[in-house]
Amino acid sequence: MIEKIKYRLLNGFSFSKTRKSCLAVITAVTVAAATLLSYSIYTVNIFDGENTYTVRTLSNNVTRVLSSLGYESNSYKIKNTTVSGTTTSIEIETEFPVYITCGDKTLEITFTGGTVADAIKQAGFSIDEHDFLEPSAETEINDTTYIDFTNIDYVDTVVTENIPYETKTVYSGSLKKGETKTITAGVNGVKEIKYRERIVNGVVAEKTVSETKVLSNPVTEQKVIGSAPAKTATATAVSTSSAVKSISVLTPATEIKLDKNGNPVNYKSKMTVRATAYTYTGNNCATGVAPKPGYIAVNPKVIPYGTKLYIKSPDGSIIYGYAVAADTGGFIRKHPTGIDLFMTTQSACTNFGVRNMEVYILN
Repeated sequence: MIEKIKYRLLNGFSFSKTRKSCLAVITAVTVAAATLLSYSIYTVNIFDGENTYTVRTLSNNVTRVLSSLGYESNSYKIKNTTVSGTTTSIEIETEFPVYITCGDKTLEITFTGGTVADAIKQAGFSIDEHDFLEPSAETEINDTTYIDFTNIDYVDTVVTENIPYETKTVYSGSLKKGETKTITAGVNGVKEIKYRERIVNGVVAEKTVSETKVLSNPVTEQKVIGSAPAKTATATAVSTSSAVKSISVLTPATEIKLDKNGNPVNYKSKMTVRATAYTYTGNNCATGVAPKPGYIAVNPKVIPYGTKLYIKSPDGSIIYGYAVAADTGGFIRKHPTGIDLFMTTQSACTNFGVRNMEVYILN
């Protein structure tokens, strides 16, 4: 354009004097145009985190410049802008969508680059060694990515539970039939149970017991139930143990007085228990005495060794008679309140079998 102006001005005058004036005007116009043009060119420096691009343009509209380089308005974010004269320097971050699926929900975030762990953190999640990520946490991503995130947590809880107490009942002729007396009140025990819950994406997937500790043991309740009819002032003995034929060969230090039903008149307590029979094994009793009819096997925690007893069937058809607790046996593991009666022959044991017997505690 400047050359055209110079040409037209030169050809518009025909004499030399005027030509000199025109040359001065042309020179001034050229300088002015060049100066004006130099102030209309802008320099834009763009840094995208990896590369720097320099663009010279007649417009300093940054959006237009970035668009000319192929950056869509929704694909970047301007971090910093510096202007110095006609030079504009900008720093941008390119953005792209990242989709994070956790359980049945998918979250979309706008990401500018980094690792999978960075994206998870930006989305508001926290990860630990139990969680599962696909791709892995250290994977670098710089384009649209789909991430599967399984959030796994372990939660420990502690609860206390009762241990129910047991009730031990014995029958006593010292109480009226049907009368009940509590000797020791039952108390529940307490145990502490630790549970571990495996929680996957906020839902309990598994619950296991990790530890159980007994804090206090239960106290067994002990009750006595009366089994004897009410005594009257005129009740008297009608017989003694020596007048009754019995299996036992032991003789009490004092005759045992019996009522008309063959039951002892005086006794401390009464039990109806499961009874079996045994014979010679070649060994002495647990208390060291030689076995013979009258020495019986017991659970010493229920009936202490040395306890004096009188034993008969409820219907009076079998009279074992006066006995002493002198031995024990393996039967107490399954039948802790049972007794084992010594007899002289195996056939006698077989005939006796297993039956209920009344045991009167004499001392």
